[in-house]
Amino acid sequence: MGGMTMNAIEIRDLRVQQGHFDLVIDALDIPEGYITGLIGENGAGKTSLIYQLLNLRTPETGTIRMLGMDYRTDRAKILAEIGIVFSENHFPEWMSPKKLEALFKMNYSEWQHETYMRYLKQFDIPYHQKIKTFSQGMKVKLNLAAALSHNARLLILDEPTSNLDPTFRLELLHIFQELMLEETRTILFSTHITSDLENIADYIAFIEAGRLAVMDEKEQLTRKYQIVRGRDVLLDDELDQLLIGSEIRDGSFVSMTEAGRTFEELFGNKVNVRNITIDEFMYFRKQERKGEGLHV
Repeated sequence: MGGMTMNAIEIRDLRVQQGHFDLVIDALDIPEGYITGLIGENGAGKTSLIYQLLNLRTPETGTIRMLGMDYRTDRAKILAEIGIVFSENHFPEWMSPKKLEALFKMNYSEWQHETYMRYLKQFDIPYHQKIKTFSQGMKVKLNLAAALSHNARLLILDEPTSNLDPTFRLELLHIFQELMLEETRTILFSTHITSDLENIADYIAFIEAGRLAVMDEKEQLTRKYQIVRGRDVLLDDELDQLLIGSEIRDGSFVSMTEAGRTFEELFGNKVNVRNITIDEFMYFRKQERKGEGLHV
């Protein structure tokens, strides 16, 4: 391939309408071999997009290529190559992981019994017990064990950590990092718990009100924007233009900006400037959208 980045997912001119909600994505490429975090508020369109990627709904217009294939011609092949983890359980509750495995063996030619058993053991999941006796966290772990045991090249995770306790969330993030040592694997990780992505995501795709607002390398994003704090008497109309989603309280302002250096050069230690987190990036984008960055 000669160093070219292949894309695991390529979306063009996608338009999906659900009631009053429109999801419109002109172009989105998810690069192969990386972890991409799909972020956005609840209701921004993350789940609608994931349903499109899993071919659970038919788009009105547009094309989606998954691992170089199209659902119209290669549905079975695509489904064999992707592993899916939802935050809620989609397996029959009366089954045990053992019974479930019989189904997987029939469905996946690449099914690996040893891998499955290894993950069940690592996650403390009893092989013979009915799923309905499992805690929410155990169900997510079982979901994950299944997804990891048929050699999936693309893992699609929809809010996988939202029902997990913090210690297992960290364990899970370590597992993802280990998985990425094989460079052929791709993870698309949809979440509103952005701290999960701070450490592991390579790219961030940000969906805002049904549109793709940002797709960028995480490092670029967290380098591009800064948080600046200071007394609001320092501000004038010109400097206001450099601020995104300002908040003014008790005579102080805090804001997102791309011009952190400018503020430091102008005000030295009268302002505090630091790099942004993904959470703050989303927050200040929202403030800007709500128009609260106006002086009242």
